[in-house]
Amino acid sequence: MIYSWKKIVKTGLPLLTLTILIEIIAGQILQGKQESLLLFPIFLISIPVVNSVSGNIGSVLGARLASGLHVGYITLSLKDKEMHDNFFISLLIGFITYFLLAIIIYFIAVFGNLLTEDITLMNFIIIFLLTGVLLISIVALVSVITAFLSYKRGLDPDDMVSPIVTTIADVMGILFLFFIIGIFGVGI
Repeated sequence: MIYSWKKIVKTGLPLLTLTILIEIIAGQILQGKQESLLLFPIFLISIPVVNSVSGNIGSVLGARLASGLHVGYITLSLKDKEMHDNFFISLLIGFITYFLLAIIIYFIAVFGNLLTEDITLMNFIIIFLLTGVLLISIVALVSVITAFLSYKRGLDPDDMVSPIVTTIADVMGILFLFFIIGIFGVGI
């Protein structure tokens, strides 16, 4: 595949414009919860972490799939073993990362005097882990679908996957976190 800046701009600019508009909507959702989040700083500091981890893992998965499709060790099949291996490794890495980060964030909140709500370490780990696992599952699935569809349509998955999965991660991360917090009745 020969790279052309004109083709990259032609295919990338509309996608980037759309993802920016979606990010603005996500920001409005977050702004609507701003007062509640200020009362619960542990969740406020969790949002960027939740979003960035899944966006990063989804982007890495997409890059691995794009490379595999370009060089031919991954085929355009949902039964492809390499695709499955990459998908499940991404889920495993996400699970481990979210678990460790939940512990780290909790203790940063404790030692930084940011734990204003009555939430135990175990409850926070469960909330954070459930949010992360839901999010990484969706993001990994979107990464696979985006890589396959863009490659099938003659577009470079490297240009398509990252903007889409990071936008999905940002929007869904906020929604999943609020949803899981609501299930646990923490107060947001």
